[in-house]
Amino acid sequence: MGALVGVACCDQGGYAQDAFGTFLAVGNWVECTEHATNLTGLGKVKDVQDGTAVFEWPGLGSYVYGMKEIMYYGVRVAMADVVGRRLCPGDFVTSSDGRQGIVREVTPKDGMFAQKHVTQFGIRVIVDRKRACDKGCV
Repeated sequence: MGALVGVACCDQGGYAQDAFGTFLAVGNWVECTEHATNLTGLGKVKDVQDGTAVFEWPGLGSYVYGMKEIMYYGVRVAMADVVGRRLCPGDFVTSSDGRQGIVREVTPKDGMFAQKHVTQFGIRVIVDRKRACDKGCV
C-alpha cells in the first residue's frame, strides 16, 4: 500500500504509479520492496512523464524507471521527513518553526498530513523512538 501523498496526474506532463497503484508525484519519497538491498535507503521522485519516473537514490544518483522496473523493484511511495528519513509511529518530530509532536500513525488512508505538508512545514525526525518499525511504516 502506498502512503498518503499528493497526486500528480496528466496536468503535470504525464503520470506513473508505484507498484501498488499509488500515483507518483514529484517530491514523493519511495522505497524498493523487492530485488534490491536497502543500502540505497529512500529515493526521491524527481520527474514523472507518461508512465516513467526519474528517481534519485542516495549515493547512486538518478535513474529513469518505466513500469517494468517499478514493478520489478516493488517501488512503493513512503512517508518521510524533509531529509528523507522514514516516518514511523512514535517518532518525535519538529517543524521548521519549532513546533514539536509525535507521529501517531502512518497510513495509506486520509489523515492529518500528506507528504506535501511534511515538506511545507519542514517536518523532520528529531528522535526515533522505534527504528525497529520497518513492518509498521509506509
